[in-house]
Amino acid sequence: MNSSISLMCFALLLISPLCFGYTEEEQEADRLKVDEIIRTSQDDDTKISRTQDLLDIYRRLTPALSPEEREKIENLIKEHTDEILVDGVPSQGGRKTKYAGKVLSPVVKGIATGFFEELGASLAKLFTG
Repeated sequence: MNSSISLMCFALLLISPLCFGYTEEEQEADRLKVDEIIRTSQDDDTKISRTQDLLDIYRRLTPALSPEEREKIENLIKEHTDEILVDGVPSQGGRKTKYAGKVLSPVVKGIATGFFEELGASLAKLFTG
C-alpha cells in the first residue's frame, strides 16, 4: 500500500510540469499578438498605451526563458516601469509602465516609445529564435 502511494506521487511529479507549461499554441498566439501590436502601433500614443500589453506577454513568457534572456529583458523593464505596491509590499507580477495614461513631454514621449520599440524587438527576437 505504501509503495503504491509513493508510485502515484512520483507519477504526479512527472506529469504535473506538462500540465502547467507554456504550450506551443500559447507561444504561437503570443508571437502573433506581439507582431500585431508592433504592426498596428504606428503613433507614439498607441505605442505608449500598448506597452502594458507587451509587458503582460513577457510575464507569460518568462518561465520559458533562459536566465540570461530573462535578466536582459528584466534590466530593460526595471528602467522604465514602477513597482506596484499593495500595503507596502510588491504585488505579484507587479510592474506597470511609467508612461501609460499620462500627459508626456516630447522628450519623455520619445523615451517611452523607445522603450516600446526595444521591448517589442526583444520579444519578437525571442519568438523567432
